[in-house]
Amino acid sequence: MLRIGFVGLDSSHCTAFARLLLEDAAGCEYGGARITAGWPGGSADFPLSRDRVQALTEEMRGLGTVITATVDELLQQCDAVILGSVDGRQHLGLAEQIFAAGKPVFVDKPLAHDLADAVRIALLARHLGTQWFTASALRFQVALRELQQELRGEQILGCEAFGTLRAGLGHLQLAWYGIHGLEVLYSVMGTGCREVRRVQAASGDVTTGIWGDGRVGVFRGLAYERQAVGWGLTVFGSQSICQVRLPAEYPPLLREIVRFFRGGGAPVSEVEMLELFGFMEAADASLAAGGAAVRVEDCLRRAGI
Repeated sequence: MLRIGFVGLDSSHCTAFARLLLEDAAGCEYGGARITAGWPGGSADFPLSRDRVQALTEEMRGLGTVITATVDELLQQCDAVILGSVDGRQHLGLAEQIFAAGKPVFVDKPLAHDLADAVRIALLARHLGTQWFTASALRFQVALRELQQELRGEQILGCEAFGTLRAGLGHLQLAWYGIHGLEVLYSVMGTGCREVRRVQAASGDVTTGIWGDGRVGVFRGLAYERQAVGWGLTVFGSQSICQVRLPAEYPPLLREIVRFFRGGGAPVSEVEMLELFGFMEAADASLAAGGAAVRVEDCLRRAGI
């Protein structure tokens, strides 16, 4: 059995993942993996953490997870780790404890609260030789992969993705929830964004990226509680235009996590994981500058990449 430790029981992902693994009693889907240990954690000044960590911890206990008093105790009871704390501000400090154990790690979204911490996490992993990745569940949705297969052989000229946008205390404005839609955009466009422009109005929040080869990628953030929300995209190919709405189902992501924990390669490169944060930092800088173009490369360079 693959024993998974879950650090940070303030995210709904902990109970969702635990249930999916338990429901796979025969091990056909996830090969017998289980969340065997959990450390509650929590952030007193982050309402979505503070207000539900106790209830989620008790729910995890009821699902058979051993609740530990410390991260070190958890690390002694697992083969791999999900860093799931809902507050990205905590991730660097927790990574410093977890990465040293030499176990594979999945860092749940957002990787960090800003680009500087995202880079520090990546550099720490390089230094310690830790195998890790971070990703949104939206990246692995079956409908998105089917669309990519449909467009295979075509030149992708551009993409317009949309997604729910909610702010996270102390985070880059697009990092806490906008990351889902941005990962959809990057899964189609790939790396290489040169510059970003962002504008905001009552009806929407629109960030436009210009890639180095001249392609254009757009992310439209949908204001939570003010309008209809969800995820989807339009892809402009050399021979066709494809549109699809995306669900936010966890099984495709969980399959990738378990595959990675069993020795498979990371499904997202470090280069792409960090460029996404460079894109988001450039987006915030552009908005502050009235929609002026901000170079992603400059943001990455200042952060040490």
